[in-house]
Amino acid sequence: MGARITLETFLKRAKQRFGDQFDYSGIQWRSFKSPVKIRCCKHPVQEITITPERHLQTTGGCKYCLRERRVEALERELNRTSAQPVAEVVRSTAKVMASE
Repeated sequence: MGARITLETFLKRAKQRFGDQFDYSGIQWRSFKSPVKIRCCKHPVQEITITPERHLQTTGGCKYCLRERRVEALERELNRTSAQPVAEVVRSTAKVMASE
C-alpha cells in the first residue's frame, strides 16, 4: 500500500503542476480521495468540487479553462496550413471527374 498523502504533499504537487492557477485556501482535508473545494483564480465564478487525486490527474477541474483550451486547440487546427492547397484539390478532383 502506498504512503498516505497529506495536505502539505498535495499542495506541493498542485503548486508544481498548476502554479497559482487555483486557490486552495478553502480546503477541508479528509483524504486524497475525498472531495475538496478549490477555486480557479482566472474564473472565480464558483467553487470546484473535485478529489485531490483527480485534480492532479486532469487539467485541474475548471470547466471554463477547459472550454478555453478546447477553443484554442480548434482554432489552431483550423488555422493550420493544409497539406495541399484547396485550389489544387479542386483542380485534381475536376480532372478525375472529367476523365470518367
